[in-house]
Parts: sequence; structure tokens; C-alpha cells
Amino acid sequence: MSKNLGNDVHGTEIHTDHNGVSVGHAEWFHTDNGKEDLDHGHFYNVQLGSRSVGIDFQHGPVKQHGVNGVTSEALLAILIHRTKVLNGNFPCDENKRAISYMENALALFEQRTRDRLNRGVEGQNKA
Repeated sequence: MSKNLGNDVHGTEIHTDHNGVSVGHAEWFHTDNGKEDLDHGHFYNVQLGSRSVGIDFQHGPVKQHGVNGVTSEALLAILIHRTKVLNGNFPCDENKRAISYMENALALFEQRTRDRLNRGVEGQNKA
């Protein structure tokens, strides 16, 4: 379930790049009734100067809750595409290696899903 978190979200900074773009893991926010904890590992904020962009990950099995957030696979696909575009304009070995690593990570996530389907646990909160 996606939440409109506004600007009163609190959490932990997990990365800042050399341009000052920072990524935070949103952990809780203020409500009229006090503090509400957020599901760990589901809400992130990217601070771009004075602008903030939120990333909400899928909450619960799609069969139960519908599609309600982004997946790791979707983010990797975006990063792979963007890095290929950048590499087309500014080719370098680092881009090529990064593309290879991200494609491998995506393949591993997809293999995990196939394994879960074969075991009959995909779409359930089971290992």
C-alpha cells in the first residue's frame, strides 16, 4: 500500500554521491496520533537539492494486494537501460562492466522468481 509521506518522514541516510544527491531509507513519519512506523525496506527518498523523489517498493504478494510498488527487477532494468544509453554516448570499460553486473543481478532475481514458481510459493510470504 503506497503512502503519501509528505515531508515529515524520518529514517536513515544510506548513500550520498559526490554531487550531494542523497538516498534515505524512510522508517517512520509523524501522524496526528504520534508516530507511524513504515515497513522496513519498502520506502526510500532521493533528495535532489530542495526536491525529494520517493521510491515505494511492492508491499505484499501481487496476487493478494495487486501491483502497488516498484520491484528490484524494474529498477535494475531502468539502470541497465540508462547505463547502455550513457555508454553509447561515453563508452568506457566501467560502464560495460557495470552493465554486465546489473544484467547478472537481474538474471539472478528472475531465476529466484522461476524457482519460487516451481516450488509453488511465488505470491506468498514464504521462503
